[in-house]
Amino acid sequence: MLINIFTALKPLHIPGRKDFTSHHNIQTLPQEFCDKIYIPLVGPNGKDIALKVAVGDVVKVGQVIGVRQDMYVPFYSSVSGKITSKESLYHPMIGRIVPHFVIENDYHYTRAHALTKLTMEATAEAIVERIKEGGLTGLGGSGFPTYIKYQSPKNIDTILINGVECEPYLSTDYHAAQMYAFPLIQGALLLQRAGQAKKVVIAFKKTKVAIKEALLPFVKDYPDIELVAVPDLYPMGWERTLIRQIFKKDYDKLPMECGIIVSNLTTAIAVRDLVLEGQPVLERIITVSGEAIKHPTNIKVPVGVLMANVVRAVGGYTREDVTAFVGGPMSAKAVLDDQFAMQPHFGGFTVLPPVSSNEEACLRCGACTSNCPANLQPIEIKLALDSQNTARLMKLDAMKCVECGICTYVCPSKIEVTESVRLAKARTRIELAKVKPQATV
Repeated sequence: MLINIFTALKPLHIPGRKDFTSHHNIQTLPQEFCDKIYIPLVGPNGKDIALKVAVGDVVKVGQVIGVRQDMYVPFYSSVSGKITSKESLYHPMIGRIVPHFVIENDYHYTRAHALTKLTMEATAEAIVERIKEGGLTGLGGSGFPTYIKYQSPKNIDTILINGVECEPYLSTDYHAAQMYAFPLIQGALLLQRAGQAKKVVIAFKKTKVAIKEALLPFVKDYPDIELVAVPDLYPMGWERTLIRQIFKKDYDKLPMECGIIVSNLTTAIAVRDLVLEGQPVLERIITVSGEAIKHPTNIKVPVGVLMANVVRAVGGYTREDVTAFVGGPMSAKAVLDDQFAMQPHFGGFTVLPPVSSNEEACLRCGACTSNCPANLQPIEIKLALDSQNTARLMKLDAMKCVECGICTYVCPSKIEVTESVRLAKARTRIELAKVKPQATV
């Protein structure tokens, strides 16, 4: 039975803290902070990529360094120069140190042969192939290959462009929608064609009036595009919540089941650049913000630059002891340090003063359950994990958790519930891997 998630939880308004960066101009990372670029030699799942170059090779801007083998995703160089070595760096998505190529920037920015430019009239197949060849992954933080969503569209009614950006502190989509309003419209129309959809809906928070004002002059010329303002609630940016809010629809596994494909707002702009300009994502705007950053800002950086260099460029930290997140603080995990390479789908770096809290015994208040947007029982998942009750854990369906952080946020006992559910998901994956299909004769 499908449950109406807006009767199963109490919608939350979480302080956005976006004023740190939402009223400032976009900066560009100065060249002196771009002397070296680091390209991971594994995909975000930790598996090796098929390399196209080697140490000692000279590479150009837009040259393919390697390709993921599990899902076809090329990795591109954002600078020209020489691959001088391999170096081990922490990878936030994988959670461990992995090998990277080190490219010494020659500052000539010599470009490789670009992908051919297509037009707005390109076929659906050509658009999807270009998205695939461009290595575009979801720029809202998921990093999921975009082309896979559009490869085999069936009975798609709507392309939903998600510009809600509900995580505190982050404001990249907010700025991108204003700076690149017409490219956003073009990207949305290209995705509409790729998905063979009837219409496009661009969603944003009702408090972000500037997005509506930037898009309205262009939308009036395209009757298939609708702007929709949604409540400033969390996690409104999660696609299941957003679809429920706008369309009053539910689905089991994928939005495609109810005739919808969801793409992030910045991803739509990147689609336009790939198709019309032949330009893969070689740089992007990220939010560097939080009470422990001296000069919070949105800044355009090349893919592969060290986050430590970006932090230095914006003035550094306000204190030595900080807690930092790749992305927003609600759904992201804290990282060990800032010595990691910027990836295309990293939309921000949030740095906060450390918070000390004394965890107390669970009050059995049910706040985590009543507020869970996935209709789970987070504290029960934690208890099953703690007691190593595998059978109980499997029944609680921890894999449906989207790690939004609400259960920890609302817990009066200051229990790190979300982290426990993350560990429970890892345990569930191990148990599922043990179950192998029986051989058939």
